[in-house]
Amino acid sequence: MERELRSGQAEFAGHRVAYRVAGHGPALVVLKNDRYSTVSVELRLLSDRYMVVQISPLGFGRSDRPRDYPRAGIHEHVLSVLDHEEVDRFAVWGYSQCGAMAAAVAQATPRTAAMVTGGFSLVDGGPTDARLARMDREQRVPVAPRAFWHWRKRFDWLDELAAMPCPRLLYVGREDRPAALGIRGSRDALTERGVDVIEFDGLDHRTCEREPALSTRVVPTVVDWFDECVGTTW
Repeated sequence: MERELRSGQAEFAGHRVAYRVAGHGPALVVLKNDRYSTVSVELRLLSDRYMVVQISPLGFGRSDRPRDYPRAGIHEHVLSVLDHEEVDRFAVWGYSQCGAMAAAVAQATPRTAAMVTGGFSLVDGGPTDARLARMDREQRVPVAPRAFWHWRKRFDWLDELAAMPCPRLLYVGREDRPAALGIRGSRDALTERGVDVIEFDGLDHRTCEREPALSTRVVPTVVDWFDECVGTTW
């Protein structure tokens, strides 16, 4: 995999969107918002089956951090990379805040073949209105996450999930509070709208996205779900 790993950048609104690519096969976008970990575990684990495209939207990871943050949605940053790589159809996967971003991408473009969100309650997750107002007032949180949360609050996500034509998977560690509690509270509504929900016993928010749980439990489960719901090509 190390021989195949390459870095790239695409342009959106005059700014640089950073990404990494490894592997061959159906395109799987893995969203990354951490500037310190340059290669995600998912990229290492999945590049033998998929063309994994690890993307950091503007304001996150190693992408540019513009002060005049574009008003377009996160999906536009992702599509700028995929257009640069000449990728049409893709699945998208994100965890925690990036899980909310994955849902935003799937909501915004029919090019999404499947969506996987981990560790985030899609119905009621994210900052409250009061907390977001405080974040805006104090400006200790960078503009990019604040812009994303404001954008996300424009939608009723049960309606948005119901309207998505692609298969959707939501997973969480059973010990991940409050995400697990939020997901359990909305599980019936989610499944009625065609969202598959999986809980992993014994995992919390941190352990669900790290080794050894990723390689032994999470990734195999998601790959099996891809095979069942989307197939081996998309």
